[in-house]
Amino acid sequence: MGKTLVILESPGKVKAVGKYLGKTYEVMASNGHLVDLPEKEIGVDIENDFKPKYKVLSNGQAAKTIKRIEKAAKTSDKILIATDPDREGEAIGWHIANKIVKHNKNIFRVTFNEITKNGIKRGIENIGEINQNLVDAQQARRIMDRLVGYKVSPFLWKTITGGLSAGRVQSVALKIICERDKEIADFKPEEYWSLSSIFTHSNGEYQASLHKIDGKDFNIGSEAEAVDIKNKILNESFHIKSITKKSVKKSPAPPFITSTLLQESVKKLGFSSKKTMQIAQQLYEGVELGSDGFVGLITYMRTDSVRISDDANKALRDYISENYPNDYLNKSVRKFKSKSNNTQDAHEAIRPSDITLDPQKIVKYLTKDQSKLYNLIYKRFLATQFSDAKFNQTSVDTVGGEFTFRTSGRVMVFDGFLKVYSIEDASDGEDKMIPKGFSEGDKVDLKDLAADQHFTKPPARFNEASLTKTLEEDGIGRPSTYATIIDRLISQQYIEKKERKLFSTELGVLVNSILVKSFPEILNVEFTKKMESELDKIEFGDQKWVGVLHNFYNPFSESLKEALENSKEIKKSNIEKTGQNCPLCNEGELVYRWGRNGKFIACNNFPTCKYTNSIDGDSGEKKEVESTVVGKCEKCGGDMVTKMGRYGKFIACNNYPKCKNIKTEDLGVKCPKDGCDGDITQKRSKRGKVFYGCSNYPKCDFVSWDKPVNRSCSSCKSPILMEKVRKSGTTFYCPECKAEFESESEAK
Repeated sequence: MGKTLVILESPGKVKAVGKYLGKTYEVMASNGHLVDLPEKEIGVDIENDFKPKYKVLSNGQAAKTIKRIEKAAKTSDKILIATDPDREGEAIGWHIANKIVKHNKNIFRVTFNEITKNGIKRGIENIGEINQNLVDAQQARRIMDRLVGYKVSPFLWKTITGGLSAGRVQSVALKIICERDKEIADFKPEEYWSLSSIFTHSNGEYQASLHKIDGKDFNIGSEAEAVDIKNKILNESFHIKSITKKSVKKSPAPPFITSTLLQESVKKLGFSSKKTMQIAQQLYEGVELGSDGFVGLITYMRTDSVRISDDANKALRDYISENYPNDYLNKSVRKFKSKSNNTQDAHEAIRPSDITLDPQKIVKYLTKDQSKLYNLIYKRFLATQFSDAKFNQTSVDTVGGEFTFRTSGRVMVFDGFLKVYSIEDASDGEDKMIPKGFSEGDKVDLKDLAADQHFTKPPARFNEASLTKTLEEDGIGRPSTYATIIDRLISQQYIEKKERKLFSTELGVLVNSILVKSFPEILNVEFTKKMESELDKIEFGDQKWVGVLHNFYNPFSESLKEALENSKEIKKSNIEKTGQNCPLCNEGELVYRWGRNGKFIACNNFPTCKYTNSIDGDSGEKKEVESTVVGKCEKCGGDMVTKMGRYGKFIACNNYPKCKNIKTEDLGVKCPKDGCDGDITQKRSKRGKVFYGCSNYPKCDFVSWDKPVNRSCSSCKSPILMEKVRKSGTTFYCPECKAEFESESEAK
């Protein structure tokens, strides 16, 4: 009897799956996609119903992996495609099956929601066929994204600069961020005032805030108005009008889905979306737990379903019953319902694969970050079958004339699920202590009254958690794409992250402005949501993928045609003028342009005049053009002046372009090599990287990636130091004795 070949997606799961399946199985991994649309062409035959032109990846490794799988398939009795249980995994498996079916037709699909003995056993017991609807949904998404990327990106190259890219979903996410930033920039704060008091009762004192005036809501817009109301209040006598007491409950949140895991991980752990998904992948694929070997610690982490299997719920309730007092176990099995109608309920929520693997038991086997994330997932799931937390809530209204003051307090009487999983609002109101022994009608004295000025605040700037929540609520993207959307926008320099907040960059705002004007429908949130819904319908078998693409592409192609026809006018309309004349040709006007290294100043007579200048990167302010005369040109007798190009300072003849004499700026540092009288100059490699070398090259071979500084070392008296620039800051070191200094002055 031959072996059964099992093909996984990730090599990280091979050991664990192989251990559970035994010797009659051969387990291999595809290392992700092996076949995809080609890299250097659109790869879609639009006129032939969007027929994709798939090719083996050109990285060299994919072809080797296919040969290895084909060889194993020839000698196997049966082949189980066990790629990840989602659209992407289904498509990867489909491509593999197409490559090996000529060698072995006995191909089946199996999915593992968790990499545990029971999870793998369940998968093997429920083998089936590749789900063509899932494949079609992935294929439609891939082609749709390829069409937008390959058609719109060149439009950005024409209107802004080369190297920019656009994406069907990421561009909508950029629009959302830009719109929020504009709301913040345009926000005009409005003044308002509040009044707070301290009342005394025979049993103690308490704080209260002005709640109603003459039984109505109010708005105090100025200090004069606040003072007037305050004076009226001071003349009133007060009594307790009403005391309202009630018991309130707080229920645990559902177990994690991808979006809520990303949100909570940012809030509680400070992890980026990308980092969270990387660590979750490690926990899913398996971690070596000593003698137990590789064990998958969580279920599949790309899911939008809050469903928990009956077996998992039973195991959880048994665990709570055995380890906690009886009143902590919820009386009935708590079940959660997904908010979205498009939820892929074939998956479970993200949960620990084995509830008995307490985080403290396995902490020594995990990295610090793995331990933090596993603990978060474990406790969130553990809390789901705990009882509600219970509070006694009291609200007291104190009245004097037309003025009603209110104070509220909440005291926890049973912690319930909060015993294992804390939430932000668990203690709301507990700091407002209300003395006991109050009765309605009791007279109280006004001890203190304060009027406080406030200003309305703009909407909060997005962070990764709030953006993920917004994308989910707007139906944009799917569990597998949330992290990559944010990461892609950052890598493209369309947004940046400062102190965990997301800011649109100047480039991002420009790109968004052009895309919104040129492709209003594609950048429309509702349209993108509709497309996601159409992809879901393909997955459920309610829609054909070719029809969805036709419905998408027809209006898109019309917008694209119009945008390309207007590209020159769009580019002209976005040119920003400096108000300065070009100092090099004395004819052109200096304007701001975008290049692969960012924004810079250039002459509008390009390419006749190639003058460029940088923009101050530290202050973000536009730099005045510098043209300091430093000598005479030995070629034509003109003035040699300092210039600032996109790569830094240089010296050029002011008779350019008639005279093209150009030199690098003198650093004022002599070559440190013995017997050499050359000067150190800035040079640039073929790939554009700055380095420093001797002016006597090739006679002298001194070279350095770090900038030499004309400062001697206090330790060994070497004539120069080297400047080292890191993300953490700039330091200096001696090239001879390797001594390090925080500043040049420290080296004296």
